[in-house]
Amino acid sequence: MMTRRVFFGLAGAAALTSRTRAQASAFTFDAEGAGRTLRDPQGRIVLGYLTSKPADVPLAGNSACCVHPFNTLAGQRATDIAPADHRDHRGIFFAWHDMTFTKGGATQKADFWGWGRFAPVEDRVIVNRDLRLVRSDATSAEIAVTNDWRIGTEAVLTEAAAMRVGESQGARVLDLTYTFTSGYEVTLNQMAFTGFCFRCRKDGAYVLSDANGEVTLPDSNATDATKNWPARDWYSHTLTLPDGTVIASAVIDHPSNPTSTWHEPRGVSFLNPCVSALAPVTIAAGTPFVLRYRAVAHDGPFPAGLLDRMAAEWRQR
Repeated sequence: MMTRRVFFGLAGAAALTSRTRAQASAFTFDAEGAGRTLRDPQGRIVLGYLTSKPADVPLAGNSACCVHPFNTLAGQRATDIAPADHRDHRGIFFAWHDMTFTKGGATQKADFWGWGRFAPVEDRVIVNRDLRLVRSDATSAEIAVTNDWRIGTEAVLTEAAAMRVGESQGARVLDLTYTFTSGYEVTLNQMAFTGFCFRCRKDGAYVLSDANGEVTLPDSNATDATKNWPARDWYSHTLTLPDGTVIASAVIDHPSNPTSTWHEPRGVSFLNPCVSALAPVTIAAGTPFVLRYRAVAHDGPFPAGLLDRMAAEWRQR
């Protein structure tokens, strides 16, 4: 006989089973190591977000906040961290190395990248304040990140990043929207590099390409912005490992961003559109400064036309 107690017991069990199945079919974002790790419904690592320096990684500089690893659909890692040639490089990260903060007639300078050539790095650090999964289902997830850029103990700039990760046309796609705000007037002094950076692996032969094929321009120069590569919808990095495995990475710019030239010295192995390469950029106090980028990782070379289609889609958002 179906009693009232039995009925509600069965109903509760069914609801619990339904919730468990729903959770199992969604991405998860759990604390792990020096940050949090996003896994797909099958439990495979999609990306990690670091909030502190991993104990086993010789990361230089003061800041660690970054996406690493960022994996292809097959689980191949596309990003690098603390490589021997630049220990301050860290996955997919955001930092500027020559910034001026002005308020009430007083001025402070800061380098949050870690270069230290044009502005001080001492007591300049990017600190994570909040990191959480805001939405997840069987095919995609959204992450919210809030970082404070500090001089000493004061947050002179706030970075709020919205990250959406999913799959499109056989590739892993990460859409990033960064919103920067400050109580100071902030100037990004003219520089050849920094800003949004996708540090790629270089443990094999690699080529850099745009929509016209492999780029043959001379290498960019770190102290001469005129040597940067021209503005493009996208540039890509295609790596062939010694065992023949191919990992392709790309960064797609967004038309709402200031016109950027790209800093691409081949020996450094990164993708770096720089918004302050053509001229200094000023961010008024209290005014949001928004930048958008799409990062892509693919198993094997990018099929012809794929990045152009992705760029067209991204530009309409």
